[in-house]
Amino acid sequence: MDCLNAFLSQPSALLQNINLENEMGTSNKPPKLLRMDDYPSWANKFKTYGQTLNYETWTTVEEDFIIPKNENGENYRLSQIADADKSLFLREKKMLNLFQQAIKAEIFQVLQHNGSCYSIWHALLNKDQGNPDMRKSKIALLKKEFDIFTQVKGESFAQLIERYCYLVNEMKRLKIDKLDYEYIDKLAGALPEE
Repeated sequence: MDCLNAFLSQPSALLQNINLENEMGTSNKPPKLLRMDDYPSWANKFKTYGQTLNYETWTTVEEDFIIPKNENGENYRLSQIADADKSLFLREKKMLNLFQQAIKAEIFQVLQHNGSCYSIWHALLNKDQGNPDMRKSKIALLKKEFDIFTQVKGESFAQLIERYCYLVNEMKRLKIDKLDYEYIDKLAGALPEE
């Protein structure tokens, strides 16, 4: 009963712990991708998690695994696969399991992939970056947003800095290069007179 009372008296602390576990992962589960907006930071955490857990398994993300086929072009049954290929197959399945644990079902369903870990990893990257036209549009929008960046009425200093940092990070992620003095001038110009 004391445990229930502790839970009911501090639900926000429990929610914070759950959110932290989803974001960072634990020794038993990988970090969770709940929104595509979180992909850039999630990808780094997931890569570190996967490599730390088992680097051999992580290689299935970097090299496409193709299930061996017989002379008729059909997949071999697991019992017919050579031991070396079985090892690769098992690594592929372990990493696929991690992806299924880590990626929210709604995101996983809309990814265009062939079922291999390699294709899932690249489908996530493509979904984040978009097609070339979409990327071009995003870049143009960010450049324009940077050009007109200023403090919004009623916005606190902390909110201004947070919005500015987000804008700069997005620009860097899409490889929009500005000189340091351009970043400094833009922020200085957006600050209130007082």
